[in-house]
Amino acid sequence: MNQRELEWEGIDLKLVLLLLFKKISVVIAAAFAGALLCGAIYGVWHSRAAGHRLYEARSQYYITFEEIEDKTFFDYYYNGYTWNDLLSSDLILGYAMELLPEGYDRNYVDDCVEADILSDVRVLTTTVMAKDEAETRLLQQVLEQAVVHYAEDGEKLAGIEVIRSEAPVLEKISNHMLRAALTGAAGAALAAVLVILLLIAAEDAVYLPEEMEKRFGIRCAGIECGERELQRRLAQNEEWLCGGAVYPVLTMQEVLDAGPEVFARIRDAGSGSSCKDEDGAICGRGGVILAVPQGKPNSKRLSEALHQLEIQDCRLVYAKITDADERLLRWYYGRSRRNGKHTA
Repeated sequence: MNQRELEWEGIDLKLVLLLLFKKISVVIAAAFAGALLCGAIYGVWHSRAAGHRLYEARSQYYITFEEIEDKTFFDYYYNGYTWNDLLSSDLILGYAMELLPEGYDRNYVDDCVEADILSDVRVLTTTVMAKDEAETRLLQQVLEQAVVHYAEDGEKLAGIEVIRSEAPVLEKISNHMLRAALTGAAGAALAAVLVILLLIAAEDAVYLPEEMEKRFGIRCAGIECGERELQRRLAQNEEWLCGGAVYPVLTMQEVLDAGPEVFARIRDAGSGSSCKDEDGAICGRGGVILAVPQGKPNSKRLSEALHQLEIQDCRLVYAKITDADERLLRWYYGRSRRNGKHTA
């Protein structure tokens, strides 16, 4: 079978899904492995993050604006949403640096503080974060003084007072172990499904008689298995194809290993026998029955075996599939093990 034939070969979706279902244990194992791996990685990260948690202290201020005749919402809007810029300016941070002991870097202090307006523009919230509890408390106290001092020179501000000053506490780190494990399980399961589908698409195994006939253009009498209906159908096809004659059953490897003398004996043994060719006509040439195992990489070896038979002028009466997976066949054909009848 050439590459062009492979490209035009149809895909039996039902068979592919059943082959995928047979590998469901692999998908489940991959999901468990993915969950354990991602859970372990997240656990290590969470432990390290917990060991590097910072102390944080929050303060709240109430801002009193001046009463002016042309007061507009934008006056309040400006004062409400520019506090982070103001904290970094000389008006607040510069004053705070004057209150701190020597040795503090301005950029470091700037990185430790931030401001938010959560709802009411008259209520300002500042947060100080640092590695040390005492340092956090020091920076919080200095920042509170600087913010209150800013109201003395701030435009349109009548005053700022501290209404809440929380003690420093370690920051909370959310634990998302379950989410990490579920994400790892889903990702690993999806990857396993994709790999299995790629392997199924890439393999050259034969599972069904119609598949063999379509891919290799050879007659397949059926499937040799314990399923009663399929075995009955195989026996009927063999009787019709052999026409009462007896032919040797060879595996692909036996065909490849056989020498010219073996094929000569097969031809001589078949000189008095008869079989039916593809058109149903009686022929008297000797031949063999080729046994092809189900689900094994067969394409290359089968092509070589067919070529060997052609060279030795030995007729292929028909092929049949052996070593079949009966459960897969029952799933595919929807037949009952007990009586061979359709379950649907």
